Amino acid sequence: MKKIIAAVGVAVLSAASVQAQYAPGLTPLETSKPWSLAVSLRGFYDDNYLTLPKSEPGPNGTTVHPLSTWGTEIIPQAAMNHSAENTLVTASYTFDLHRYQDTVRAPTTDQTHQFNGRLEHEFSDRYKLSINESFVIAQEPTLIDPYIISSPLRVEGNNVRNAGQVDFTDSLTKNLDLHLGYGNTLYAYQQTARSVFGYPFFNTVDNPTGSSYSAVPSYSAEMDRIEQLATVDLRWKATSETTGILGYSFGHTGYTSPEYIIYPILYNTSPNNTLGGYRSSIRNSDSHFVFLGADETFTPNLNGSIRAGGEYLDYYNYHTSRFSPYVDASLTDQYNPGCSAQLGVRHTHNSTDVTGITGTTPVMDEESTAIYLNDSHKLSDRLTASVMGQAQLSTFVGGGPQYDGKSDQFFILQVNFAYQFNPWLMAEAGYNYNRLKSDLLFRGYTRDVVYLGLRATY
Repeated sequence: MKKIIAAVGVAVLSAASVQAQYAPGLTPLETSKPWSLAVSLRGFYDDNYLTLPKSEPGPNGTTVHPLSTWGTEIIPQAAMNHSAENTLVTASYTFDLHRYQDTVRAPTTDQTHQFNGRLEHEFSDRYKLSINESFVIAQEPTLIDPYIISSPLRVEGNNVRNAGQVDFTDSLTKNLDLHLGYGNTLYAYQQTARSVFGYPFFNTVDNPTGSSYSAVPSYSAEMDRIEQLATVDLRWKATSETTGILGYSFGHTGYTSPEYIIYPILYNTSPNNTLGGYRSSIRNSDSHFVFLGADETFTPNLNGSIRAGGEYLDYYNYHTSRFSPYVDASLTDQYNPGCSAQLGVRHTHNSTDVTGITGTTPVMDEESTAIYLNDSHKLSDRLTASVMGQAQLSTFVGGGPQYDGKSDQFFILQVNFAYQFNPWLMAEAGYNYNRLKSDLLFRGYTRDVVYLGLRATY
């Protein structure tokens, strides 16, 4: 479950001093006015916008190759923040319209919606509450999964991810805090079985006629789910710089599609003579976590955080279980004015769009390790460079010898340069690189995107 690490690692809000505004995490510019508007206009070139491998078998004996395209992108944004003596409310909305001028298939348009909301409230010096909401309709993997990537492929359609998180902190004593947290994340993909090529799938339980072959499950069958995580931990302030943490989390992943992830094949059109067959709920799981951790302030500008422990997963519908380690660690450095960097590693189980084939056991999930780096560096008063990189190694759990222990390696690199002409107008140029290396046939791909544009803010 990919949200486990994120939820367990949520930092406790530190006690704020009495002041006119309660605004943790906001810059002075963001607190200077209650709202802002922005719009970006870009031109881009994408050499594999469908995230296809170099060659893949297509329908009727054809071969599918990557498709490149030029395109345009417009991104309007709106944001607001309101702060009072002990309350902060922020909200933002971003609409992203991608127009791919594909001359082979036909021009394609992606529409992405992103909403983020946040409420921080201090009831007293002892009690604090934090509520976060993130809603996305998207096609790109890094937008649908902002942490561990469950599906590294671009998926057409209005695919929904809604994540809510509630955290409550009770300062039991001067040096001991009790933290309670609950997270709920819903995934709903537009593609269902009826929109998969070949439906109703010859000689399957959905259509017991014709020649047999293994039908491909829809993204809804593979990925529609609700992930929940409840956390309780104690946080001991050993010194002003060091906080020790002991905690427990209970997680649940429930797949919500009624469709098959592995279709049964009928022989002689007899419903009593079938091979294989599993629906998405076979992958449901409960998880138990016990973890130790620490938050450390090394210097006023350098902070570290670590959570480490064990994860016990119970795939109760399949009557199997598994024990794994997990880690979430990071270092954050504000090394110069206007410059910051974060380096981190996460290890956890997460859902996957790989499910298995007829005649095998189902792929239950994957165990992933992700290493990431984010850096923003002010090269001059007007020019800023930012870099984001992530390397993720995922190993499939289950699926028989064709899948079990096989791996995906997913690499992400994003580089951006922004030149500020004045407080309201900047130019942007950037490069994005995705690469998927997979032990599975016809899955790996490489994708390069370059863009150039302008951004106006008010």
